Amino acid sequence: MIFRSLLLFEVLRLLRSPVLWGAAALCLGLRLVATWQWLPDMSVDPTSTSGAMLLLAVGVMLTANLATSRDTRGGMPATLEALPAHATERTKAATWAAVVVGTGIALPVMIGYLLARLAMGPAAGVFDPYEALSGVLAVPFAAALGAMLGRWTPWLVAVPVAAFLIGAFTWLNSQQSGYGSWFLPVVLFHGPDWPQRPSGLHAVYLLADVALFAALALLRHGARPVRLIAVLAAAAVTVSAGAAATAAAPGEEINRRFVTVQENPAALLGDMDGGVRQRYFGRDARRCEKHDTVTYCAFHDYVAWIPSWVSAVNPVARALPPAERDRLPVVQQFTDTWWSAEDQEEQSISTFMMWGRAGAEDAYRAALASQIIHSVLGLRPPGTGCDVRGQSRALVALWLLGQAVAPAPPEDREIQIGSSLFMPVQSQLGMVRYGAAELGYARRLLAAPDARRRIWAQWDTLLKPGTTVEQALPLLGLRPEFAVEPVKGQPCS
Repeated sequence: MIFRSLLLFEVLRLLRSPVLWGAAALCLGLRLVATWQWLPDMSVDPTSTSGAMLLLAVGVMLTANLATSRDTRGGMPATLEALPAHATERTKAATWAAVVVGTGIALPVMIGYLLARLAMGPAAGVFDPYEALSGVLAVPFAAALGAMLGRWTPWLVAVPVAAFLIGAFTWLNSQQSGYGSWFLPVVLFHGPDWPQRPSGLHAVYLLADVALFAALALLRHGARPVRLIAVLAAAAVTVSAGAAATAAAPGEEINRRFVTVQENPAALLGDMDGGVRQRYFGRDARRCEKHDTVTYCAFHDYVAWIPSWVSAVNPVARALPPAERDRLPVVQQFTDTWWSAEDQEEQSISTFMMWGRAGAEDAYRAALASQIIHSVLGLRPPGTGCDVRGQSRALVALWLLGQAVAPAPPEDREIQIGSSLFMPVQSQLGMVRYGAAELGYARRLLAAPDARRRIWAQWDTLLKPGTTVEQALPLLGLRPEFAVEPVKGQPCS
């Protein structure tokens, strides 16, 4: 009865703590801000949220530490001795209250975040419930650790030091391709196309840790047989589960494959995890759908994103002359990690394992639309890019691009197309640069009601590299208005 009363008291006290609710709001808010402009990918969202959950974990560890360390503060032992409950009961109540409340707050944070992500658009990827559970369990892990430190260390600085060490080792671990020590509460990163992780074993490890730290906190009050057995049993499960997870984690394989990609991409397929090879390189790895005249091939877990690709490519395809629509390339999704080992078909353009939303999708729409424009117009920019200033093809290319996104001035930037993969671009036409004159005339064409008829009528002439902007203006019904700038760098051939 006394323990139940103490437990209820500690639970209610923790539920009134602004530290816990503030940390929970910060965790949820930061994750939503960080992912607001990306379509949800359930292969990586739970894992990345586990890292943000460390904020709540630190708050719970601090409050649990303060509660269980009351007996060690000056003047408190004599005062607390007047209470009917023994110090053991107080430690037990404070520890389990922190574990229960921490879990009770972390669970709706994780669920709320994942539900919010699902509401942000079509979700892709494979959801692993154990990854989400491990993110939640990091909080009771920290609660029990804080309670144990409160009983065994007399210094309040123990919590900040422990939080710093966990955060530092977690960050260092994330720099090793996301794998390494599975004895950490959180493994921050997981690529969407990486081999399956031992997430179930990691969840078992965290549960055993909670029991171990709680038993160690009680052991401070005396080495009773039951407490010793609990500590030894929890330690055995913790070590065995952590060691098994570390052994099963494909950390060394991931690092070795990254080296293989750089040294010999062709050798990667024979060295690849069987599940990954079958899932991304097998005969039926992609599912293809035809929308109008364009075929789209996506990995099975990413089929829900095909409508986003359709919205970028099909408006461009419909703006082409009918004779050009019969030989359009296939839009094919490529892997995040293993793309350099893939053989791209000659008649295909590539799309990605990331896609934007809430305003960020325009960059992805332009990147995908520009590839089909290059294919149709015969633009083959080298790796360093080329300049299409002064060519009539620039007006056609920007007019076609305008069917999908509003054309904008050129800008050197990088578009993130994978967890660690970026695509450099010089403009919305990829590695093709243009000037203010070409952009201005293209905007006039987009506003002209007869632009399509004129472009189709003069299609062959406009696509010749030798046709200049000045020669194209009367063909397109435009008057001279902007001064064409000289070519800067290598001209597009």
